[in-house]
Amino acid sequence: MAVQGAEGDFEICFTNAQSWMKMIQERLQVTDNVEGSKEALEARLKETEEILAEEPEGRMRLQLVQVKADSLLQDNSDDKKHEIHRALKQIKTAWEDTQTNMVHCHSRIEWVLLHWTEYLKAREDYFAWLVKMKQKLESDLESQLTLKDKKLQLDHHKILLDSIFNQTVLLERLLQESGSLFTKTADETLNEEAQTKLKRDHEELEMKAKRKVTNLEGIVHQHQAYLDNWERFQNWLQLMADKYARCMTHKSSKHHLDGSLRELRELCDTLSSKEGELDNLQTQAEAVIRNTSPKGAENIVRDLEKMRTEWEKLKLKCRQAEGPLQLERQSLLEYQSRAEQLEREVAELLDRLRTLDLQPPDENEPELVWRQCLITRSSVLVEESSVENIQLELKELGRFAQNEDLSAKVLNATREYNRVKGTIMKRCSQLGENLRHGFQELLKEFDQWRNSSRNLLDSSLDTSDETLTKTHVQHIQTHLTCSSELQVQLGKFQGLEGMMSSIFSSEQTAAFSTELREAVWQREFLTDLLMKRRRQIQMNSQDLADHKLLMKKFEDWLKTEDRKLTNILAAPNPWSSTERKSRKQGLKVLTSHVPHGQKSFEELISAEYAGVNGEVKELEDLRYRWILYKAKLCEAGEYLFQSQNEDEFRKIQSQNEVDEFRKVPGGICSYLSRACCAALPLQLLLLLLLLLAFLLPLIEEHDSCSVVNNFARSFYLTLRYQGPPPT
Repeated sequence: MAVQGAEGDFEICFTNAQSWMKMIQERLQVTDNVEGSKEALEARLKETEEILAEEPEGRMRLQLVQVKADSLLQDNSDDKKHEIHRALKQIKTAWEDTQTNMVHCHSRIEWVLLHWTEYLKAREDYFAWLVKMKQKLESDLESQLTLKDKKLQLDHHKILLDSIFNQTVLLERLLQESGSLFTKTADETLNEEAQTKLKRDHEELEMKAKRKVTNLEGIVHQHQAYLDNWERFQNWLQLMADKYARCMTHKSSKHHLDGSLRELRELCDTLSSKEGELDNLQTQAEAVIRNTSPKGAENIVRDLEKMRTEWEKLKLKCRQAEGPLQLERQSLLEYQSRAEQLEREVAELLDRLRTLDLQPPDENEPELVWRQCLITRSSVLVEESSVENIQLELKELGRFAQNEDLSAKVLNATREYNRVKGTIMKRCSQLGENLRHGFQELLKEFDQWRNSSRNLLDSSLDTSDETLTKTHVQHIQTHLTCSSELQVQLGKFQGLEGMMSSIFSSEQTAAFSTELREAVWQREFLTDLLMKRRRQIQMNSQDLADHKLLMKKFEDWLKTEDRKLTNILAAPNPWSSTERKSRKQGLKVLTSHVPHGQKSFEELISAEYAGVNGEVKELEDLRYRWILYKAKLCEAGEYLFQSQNEDEFRKIQSQNEVDEFRKVPGGICSYLSRACCAALPLQLLLLLLLLLAFLLPLIEEHDSCSVVNNFARSFYLTLRYQGPPPT
């Protein structure tokens, strides 16, 4: 009687739990909908929150059923226990489905509401920007004072237009979000008509900004063109004034007077021909004034009138200056014929001196500097006789009254010769001192580099420390860079070696050549050693990194395959035809992966890298795990497939095992030793797996993997869900 009463209590609790879950499912079915207005969705969200709040009650009902079932399981027969277990499994599955629906329904509605809220906030920000931008573009364009002000006004409106272009991205996003929300909720405030109006307002604002920018660009271009033409004419007028001044000052010879008269006539004709350009400037100024403020227009008119006045004054001066120049030309004819030859000689001397007084080449080219210095020193000494001849000829012309300018020219030529001669001699002396000092400084720098390089090559290095290895390579690279710089400097002095005899004594030249050749040889020798050391370190570091990467890659793959095999062997009902078929298919897939794994392991074994002790130990451990996995896979295949797949699994069992162990330190003896040590545990493991396979149907269902793995089964409803992902 006690058992019957317990069974009644269990059935009542079971029925109550089922009824409660059914009621919750019906409420969820009514609430699980995202269509409608925002207020309707908020009401549904509140309803789902209330449903979630009732979860403790459902959990309590489930626990009550579990308690009643536990009391029945103690006194009933095995058949009755199986029925109770099936009922518990059914009620737990229903509870998990109910929990999943509660959470998914709440998340779905909450996600749509959050999406809607964010959209409304973004749209509000966009509307605020749109109103502000309309206010900025409503006012008419104001006339500006200067071209700079007009350019600033244009830049401001370009910034406004760029802002509109940038907001286009936000607008497209808003339209996309609006369409997405309308698809989910079917709310009329988000329909296509509202989206079209939003886009139309933006396009109208963009067109208005473009029109203003285009208008301002035309105004700026017009003003800029006028100023360019005005400035061009003003610069030309200044050049004409300078040309007039030159015509009035070059009166020292007949040639100059003839040229001045000719230039004056040409200048008058040129000035008269520019009246049309002034008229065009007047027309352009009137057009610019229409888009300029009153004060700016006043400045334009004043500047244009001032330029016209200067033009008229210069024309009048040119006409009036022609007569005096003609009279002065006649007075110089007699003296000019006697002085021309001497002036030509002075001019030629000055030209030669200018050629000799060229600036020295770039100091970075010492060979070219010295070559030019020696040539110039010889040439300047030759010109000394020319200076003496010019001075004698000037005394012959001393009776002429107009020889003052000529005397000044001869005196200037004499002074110029003395100056150039002193400069050249001083320059040659200074270059010699610079060469000695530069070479000594280079030798000091080379000695520091040589000693540092030797210390670096003599230092020992632990290649297993990656940080120290990288630092050592960086030091080597720094020394190699410095070596390249020293090579350039030494090369410059090598180019001067052939001219040493003309600069220094024979003893100094020999010492210089010896020290230079010794430095060049030592630099090349140490540079070769540094490069070899760097290549050796880099090759060792790269081999270690590659080998570790191969081991890590194969270990991860083996872990994955072993986990798959364990899951297949731990099936809850291995004797059913469906499960047996599934396990066979899974083992076939794993079997097809073995050749790939064997190839990867052989690549790892054949890698030509003499690793440290830790690497060898890891390789041995990895080999043992690989053999154990293939043995497990082979035993499982023989157990399930029997004669159907016997040949296939025997092929895997014997595949390349002997060749594989011949490639590893220890050889066949090491392999046999490890195989003997592993044989007994391996056989015990296989017997244990067979025993578990026979006992699996007798294990209570509440302890089985299919019931415990609720996490995987909880995704079933999610896979059926059609819509955006819940948060």
